[in-house]
Amino acid sequence: MNIKTVFAAAAAAFATGAAAQTVGFATLPPGSILHAQASVIAKVVQDHSKLQVRVIGYGGDSAILPSVNSKKDDFWILDVGESADAYHGRGTFKGKPQTNLRTAITMYGFQMAFWVRKDSNINSIAELKGKRVPSEWVQQTGVVPHTTAVLAAGGLTYNDVVKVPEVNVVRAADDFKAGKLDLLFFAVGAPKVAEVAASVGGLRVLPMNPLPDSEKRMKSVREEYYFSTVNPAPYIAGVDKPSPVQTIDVVIGVGAHVPDEVVYQFVKAMRENKKDLVSGHPNFNQFDEKEAGKPQPTLPHHPGAVKYFKEVGIWRG
Repeated sequence: MNIKTVFAAAAAAFATGAAAQTVGFATLPPGSILHAQASVIAKVVQDHSKLQVRVIGYGGDSAILPSVNSKKDDFWILDVGESADAYHGRGTFKGKPQTNLRTAITMYGFQMAFWVRKDSNINSIAELKGKRVPSEWVQQTGVVPHTTAVLAAGGLTYNDVVKVPEVNVVRAADDFKAGKLDLLFFAVGAPKVAEVAASVGGLRVLPMNPLPDSEKRMKSVREEYYFSTVNPAPYIAGVDKPSPVQTIDVVIGVGAHVPDEVVYQFVKAMRENKKDLVSGHPNFNQFDEKEAGKPQPTLPHHPGAVKYFKEVGIWRG
């Protein structure tokens, strides 16, 4: 074998290794909407790039973000609020900044809500006073400001309700189903919500805006929150009329340690194949390709993502 043949064989082996590059994609546990969506994203990226994506479910964001920061995993999917808190060492990450975190791509406004049983006599958030409400969220600490803000929209704090300590949203959903809680907090359109609705004879979403300053009250907890309207749809349990719900941008984040070309491939495959995303999960109908490069002021972008967004003319940073 001559020297040219040796180099050719080495190059081919290197190319094969690159083609098989695997990245870890950290997300919430099976049953959550983010796990379902991460699985769809992983398939789309694999189908349209040279990357292999391994989805890893964790009990909550308190484990997801450190896993990427420590380079154990590479990408994650969560709302921008908790991700930015981790980056800056705020909130539940106070004194422990996760400085390896970056934004890869902005997906859409993530909708969350409080539900009660369809036959419940609770008709507003204000009427949760004295009721059993999930709290603490030991493994999924990012839920704390979510539920605190929804209560605030109804003029309540956790001091006004009976706090029931929970581990994460999936466990809390099971406790609601078992009659241990008076409300369910979960993402709109999640498979778990449909499961619970079928088990308890139906759900009813609690309206977010009966008070004139409901959104202002909610934003006082976290400025990134806003109201958006969820409309009835076959895949959305517990919503029988257009209803305003809590919303915050969901981002796919990435570790600063991940090579630019890997991030470029991941972002490109996602943004340019919305049809495949939607066929995997209907919530991707909300994904706006033109807003994929939306700057997140409190969580800087990875340069590999910025390179792609500049090439396609949608970077506004």
